[in-house]
Amino acid sequence: MTNPGDSDEWWKQYGGEGVSSDSGGQPSVPPQHTPPPATPPPAAGYPSAPGQPVPNQPVQPSPPPPSYPSYPQPQPQPYGQPNYGYPGATPYQPYGYPQPQQGTNGLAIGSLIASILGLCTCIGSIVGIILGIIALNQIKERGGSGRGMAIAGICVGALGIVVAILWVVINIAVSS
Repeated sequence: MTNPGDSDEWWKQYGGEGVSSDSGGQPSVPPQHTPPPATPPPAAGYPSAPGQPVPNQPVQPSPPPPSYPSYPQPQPQPYGQPNYGYPGATPYQPYGYPQPQQGTNGLAIGSLIASILGLCTCIGSIVGIILGIIALNQIKERGGSGRGMAIAGICVGALGIVVAILWVVINIAVSS
C-alpha cells in the first residue's frame, strides 16, 4: 500500500469513491449514493489477497485434521439418577479461608448423656451403649471430634448395666 494507486483501487473495490493524488485528495468523481455490493468482487491482480491462489506456486493440499482418542462414554445411572461427579470429592475451599472445623459428634454427646441417665434407669444405659458404638463408627469414617465422649458413654452405660444387675441380685438375696 505504498503506491497511491493501490489504496485507490482498494477503496474503489469496497464501494468508495476514487481519489486522485493530482487533485490534492479531493474526489475525482462526484459522490453518488449507491449501495455497496453484497459481496466484494474478487481481488484480481493482487496475489497477496486472502483466499486467492498465488500464481506460479503449486497448490498444496491441507494436512488432514488430527485424530483424537475416543474415550468411553459414561453409563447412565439406573432409575434416571444423575451423575454428580467424583464420589467422595470434598467441596472447594477458597484460598485464605480456614477449613471449617467439624464439631463434636452429636451421637457421642447423646451417648454420654443417656449413659449418665442410665445409672438411674437401665434403659438409658442400653441406649447410651448403642449411641456410643454408632458415634465411634461415624467418627472413624467422617472424622471429627467426640471419640472420648463416645467411649465414655459406652463405659458408663456398661457400668450402669452392671450396677443394675448387682442391685437386682442383692435385692433378691436380701429378701429371701
